Amino acid sequence: MNKYIYRFTLVLFGLFWLMPLHAASTQNLDIYQVMQRVLDRYPLLKISEYDVARAAEQKQQVESSLGWILQANTGLKHDLSAFGTPSDTMDVNGSLSRRLQSGSTISVTGSYRYEDSAFVFSSAFPNPFTTTRLDLNYRMPLAQGSGNPLYQQGIISAEAGHELAQANMELTRINLAEQVKDLFYGLALTRIRLDNAMQAVKRTRKLEKYILSNVKLGLLDKKDRLQVQAQLNNTRADVSNIQVQLNNQLRLLNRLLQDDWNQKTNPVLLKPGNKNFATEQLIQMALDYHPAIRASRAKIKIAESKIASARDSKKDNLDLVLSVGTRATNGDSNTGVIKASDWAGSVSLEYKHLFDEKGVSSEYRQAQLDKNIALQELNKNEDDLRYNISGLVSEIYAARKAVAAALRKEKSEAKKLSEAEQRYRTGRADIAQIIQFQNEYSFARLAYQTRKVELNNRILALKIITGQFWDELNNRHGVEK
Repeated sequence: MNKYIYRFTLVLFGLFWLMPLHAASTQNLDIYQVMQRVLDRYPLLKISEYDVARAAEQKQQVESSLGWILQANTGLKHDLSAFGTPSDTMDVNGSLSRRLQSGSTISVTGSYRYEDSAFVFSSAFPNPFTTTRLDLNYRMPLAQGSGNPLYQQGIISAEAGHELAQANMELTRINLAEQVKDLFYGLALTRIRLDNAMQAVKRTRKLEKYILSNVKLGLLDKKDRLQVQAQLNNTRADVSNIQVQLNNQLRLLNRLLQDDWNQKTNPVLLKPGNKNFATEQLIQMALDYHPAIRASRAKIKIAESKIASARDSKKDNLDLVLSVGTRATNGDSNTGVIKASDWAGSVSLEYKHLFDEKGVSSEYRQAQLDKNIALQELNKNEDDLRYNISGLVSEIYAARKAVAAALRKEKSEAKKLSEAEQRYRTGRADIAQIIQFQNEYSFARLAYQTRKVELNNRILALKIITGQFWDELNNRHGVEK
């Protein structure tokens, strides 16, 4: 029985041992693949897309203000008439109205009334009787509301609001891309540091092996072995520290990718190329593309729309009202059946003045301040783009030179280390010098790899800020599909 339990325990242990190995399999991804996965999965972008869809509905609401409106009511009533006698009444009323783009309002109204009184004031009056009315009405604003600024500015504001939501969504995407970019290249640097440290461990262990064999033969002093062991302990400690940092960066990246927390990712660096950059052309490209600029311009449109609406609200109300219709009364009286009908018409002017204009004036001043703020924001964003692009172009050219210089330095240190190792084997160099040269070579190798990553980082930052990265990403995504 114990034998079976022992075997079962071994099987379970093996399964648990294999599971993390499977989960921790390494995936090789370049920056475009990482970015596409983040864009497809990250919830914050979905929220921004909902905001855009929500803003698009605002225009539908404004356009619906020009639609036809049907109103109707009906009711029965038992009450005392004007003569103090009981009376039964039924009323049916209805209207169909619509505001035109010009600001005028057209409506058709009608009513039907049936009345039956217990007492008739005169035998000549019909009882019961019905009354019908039908009118065509036209109201034209001559001052406030002329040209329907509420609708016109509402459409402009709704479209600008949609542009603002779209720009904010793209700003969210850019901010997320910057975060992914820094994390991706930070992870690449950490992996380079880890690889460099592990190579240093490998070189030191190789040197230790050589020293141990010669110490046994009595050709080298034990102090050489102690120096190498100290160097080996230092490099192993570096490996452990870098591994902790790497794990932290991987968890952050997995959070963005919505992957398992222990998923291993190996950043794949692409060749940066030697393309020349026209600074002024890139600045103009960024000014035309960047969502921060479009967001500021949309805010200006919204503020100008509010200014126009507030300016109209400060006007007095002066409306010309035209009406034409028909009237008809039918009923039975003691003298016979009564049927009377005629047409009706009217022309009138309606005027209204608001003495307390503090609220309207405050709304106007707020809209002016909103516009001034948006203008200042626009100027700041344009200046920031100019300086950022000019700075990135200069940094890219400087980084290219730094990469070339670091490569020459690495080759020189590799040659120096190789020569020192040969001299050490012939007794013309000591162990301290070998360790020093190994460290200098490690620093040179790390510096070269670091400069390449920094160059990639700056080029990608320039592509993101000018919008080129998103075109490249869409093209790659389309090819992969």
